[in-house]
Amino acid sequence: MSPWTPDDDEARRLLDERIDSYDVDDAISIWDRFLRWLDDALGVNVDASGTGGVVIQILLVLAVGVVIFVLIRYFRPSVSPDAVDDDEHLVDPTVSAEQYFAQAQSYLEAGQLDQAYIHAYRFMVRLAQQRKLVDVTPSTTATSFGWSLGAVLPGHREDIYAASSQFNQIVYGGSTPSRDAVTAMLHLAQATQNAQPQTPDPQMDPARLIPR
Repeated sequence: MSPWTPDDDEARRLLDERIDSYDVDDAISIWDRFLRWLDDALGVNVDASGTGGVVIQILLVLAVGVVIFVLIRYFRPSVSPDAVDDDEHLVDPTVSAEQYFAQAQSYLEAGQLDQAYIHAYRFMVRLAQQRKLVDVTPSTTATSFGWSLGAVLPGHREDIYAASSQFNQIVYGGSTPSRDAVTAMLHLAQATQNAQPQTPDPQMDPARLIPR
């Protein structure tokens, strides 16, 4: 007796019937697939529609939050005191020293001590720039400016260094100065306005002070 061999149409029909006999859910979601994988991997019974699924969702959200926090906290580009400020320049050359002084006083009266100090410091920078004591470029930072101005005004060197350091702490560290500190900054700027410059000591050349 020869074996039965179906023709092409009959074979296709039988194959379709066999496939249809299996319970295949094409609509299964990626989340359900993940839960099934997690169920097999951990040996726990996780119901996607029950309390277990909610717990897993919460844990996943927390895990993603932790990963994002770590990436932002430890892998973001560091901000150093030698970086430029939000305006991309230490001072705006279109703003005069007198305007910076007026802005500093206005912020001081309004109780915005951080902005008052920042503008008082910029008042000093513009005074030095207008007197041609220091060459201020777009890449000049508070640190390099303090070294340069302190070199030509040695009588105020330590105060200028301290003012530059506090400027960096306010701009980049988010610290808030006291009212007395703002007032002292304004007095320092006014003192440098009439101070007689001296030939800088070669040992105090800012280029020598910049770390290599």
